[in-house]
Amino acid sequence: MAFDVVVVADRARISLAAALNILVSRKTCPAARFTVALPEDSAFEHHVADEVIRRYAADIITIPPPGIRFDGEPYRIENKINALRFFGSRPVIGVDADLMFIRPLPAEFLFRPAPAAVPEEGLHVYPWVELFSTLGLVPPSIKVLTGSGEVGPPWLNAGFIVCQDGAALGDLWHRACSFVRYCPWVPEQWPWLDQIGLPIAIAAASPDRTITFENILPARFNQNIFYWAGDQGYVTNGYVVHHHYRVGLIERYLPHLIMWTRDGYPIVDELLEALRDFDDKPAG
Repeated sequence: MAFDVVVVADRARISLAAALNILVSRKTCPAARFTVALPEDSAFEHHVADEVIRRYAADIITIPPPGIRFDGEPYRIENKINALRFFGSRPVIGVDADLMFIRPLPAEFLFRPAPAAVPEEGLHVYPWVELFSTLGLVPPSIKVLTGSGEVGPPWLNAGFIVCQDGAALGDLWHRACSFVRYCPWVPEQWPWLDQIGLPIAIAAASPDRTITFENILPARFNQNIFYWAGDQGYVTNGYVVHHHYRVGLIERYLPHLIMWTRDGYPIVDELLEALRDFDDKPAG
């Protein structure tokens, strides 16, 4: 069953990561058709990213530059919201560039009547009751388990989102973020605005006008790797690895995957070398 994925390419770091997932997925998840969303004020900025995206992406769409601002600067995370808004009304998975599909995704499980996302890495608490009630939504009664092991109200990661109508959810998400931006009583809007607006948008798009467990995907769809953590070999049990541009950890935990991708796509080595400049590996 083929399905669509939309990912942003915005300058070199993000474009290279998007290209890496496209290339790896041709081996691990060939049913995924990648649409790359390029902001009007940006470019791929690296010849290897440009080559891979133009050759292997199913489509490239142009999205407007970010309109939301913080201290006069564009909120570039808005690009992922606009990628959904301008994708079209088809079912789609919206993903961050810095993750990889490491096995076939079960589309029949992911695409459900209500949009869904994965829990965040750690818990942040916001005035959810006030936000939901003000917008005529039902405050969630469920709790979620975050990646850190903390439990709290639905706090969702914007790196892996599944919906039946990309444009509809994207519009709701953009409206939610624009509303929150005018609420000074909502803390930590920078850089978390997209993730504050996401549960609101998902609730607005759901039949019960709230967040239920139908909106929550298992953590296997967002396995994170960090330099500060101990052995993280368990990430290979998941479907998606969120690598955060850490090439050293990709090579440590997924060497066979890279070797398999190299067999047929030797340009993967150039992608990894280019991404290495953005690796936050601790010194020493």
